[in-house]
Amino acid sequence: MSTGQLNPSPWLLADIGATNARLGVMTRADAPITALGTWPTQDFDNLAALIHAVLAQSPTLAPRTLACALASPIHGDQVTLTNAGWQFSIEATRQALGLDRLVVINDWVAQGWLIAGDQPDGIDTLHPGKAMASAPRLALGPGTGLGSALVTPYGQNDAVFATEGGHISFAPATAREARVVAAIQSTYGHCSAERVASGLGLETLDAVLRSLDGRVAEGLEAKAVQQAAAAGDTSAREAIALMTQALGSVAGDLALATGARGGIYWGGGLIPALGEQFNWVALLERFQAKGRFRDYLAAIPHYLITADQPALRGLSRYLAASAHQARISARTA
Repeated sequence: MSTGQLNPSPWLLADIGATNARLGVMTRADAPITALGTWPTQDFDNLAALIHAVLAQSPTLAPRTLACALASPIHGDQVTLTNAGWQFSIEATRQALGLDRLVVINDWVAQGWLIAGDQPDGIDTLHPGKAMASAPRLALGPGTGLGSALVTPYGQNDAVFATEGGHISFAPATAREARVVAAIQSTYGHCSAERVASGLGLETLDAVLRSLDGRVAEGLEAKAVQQAAAAGDTSAREAIALMTQALGSVAGDLALATGARGGIYWGGGLIPALGEQFNWVALLERFQAKGRFRDYLAAIPHYLITADQPALRGLSRYLAASAHQARISARTA
């Protein structure tokens, strides 16, 4: 997939979520990515402001191409960054930054490109199962929100499709979960998967569970919920347990809907942040708990993406594949 071609100027890569923006640079398609650092997304009003700040700290950089993986659906020129409040025009931003090219893709499409083709380093097996080589694979994971992408065989290669799996309706599996869903619906009108199976979901669950139990809903952020659970707080512990189980249930629904028998690839920042508080056994049990289709789901492998800078690496693979396809198209035109 990589071309090995040198670029006349470096490619600037950006992985921008609702919480953090991670930047890196590379000089050719098969070169390693040099990390530039991490910036809080909320410190900036838009993409141009962020990139101006990054380049001000690295004045020797003169990129002509910027590739961004954004936690947002990408449709046309106008982009709204989900859960962060950014709105911008891709073309206007390209001009404002003086770039030749500004490439914008969904952040989970970038994660999908990481696992497209040959499996890279930095993938750990959680549940071996028995992968079906010709079947789609699902990249999925909780960060601030819940992201997903589908990787499907396409001829001799793979195609990667953005999905919005975090916004399907969450189906409660217990009476306790039904009460939680009812409370969330009374506030938001809809209980999506993301409302219970993400960093934002963890915050919502903690507040709802405290309210259901007659306790004060303290409005804790996800990190504070984790700290409270570690200190023995029962509501925080239940919130993490319910979030984990909900994530397994949602993943099972998505696997059935997409036929992702090639494997589930878990990423996102929340799972490593929770560490030992994240219960993989409980997640896998809920993933498989689909009645007559338990055996179908039990055969699906689960993997954990442990690679450094996974979205940036996926971006680099996407750029290399795009350049390769452009050369093929030029030769056959």
